[in-house]
Amino acid sequence: MKGSEDMNELKPCPFCGGKVKKAKNPLTRAILFICDHCGADVCFYEAEHDPKATEAWNKRISYDYEGFTECK
Repeated sequence: MKGSEDMNELKPCPFCGGKVKKAKNPLTRAILFICDHCGADVCFYEAEHDPKATEAWNKRISYDYEGFTECK
């Protein structure tokens, strides 16, 4: 599992590369990730709360010539 320092760092927006901030829905307390540049907002089903929410946000897929592989 990642250390707590890594948990606080968010990867950039996968749509535009912009800076992303975390926000908490005041009613459901679910974590939302909002891009400051393009305005994309994301909440993950069954990973609405930290640490699962941040882990889900930072998970990325990369493409290589043999197909898609998960990046960490």
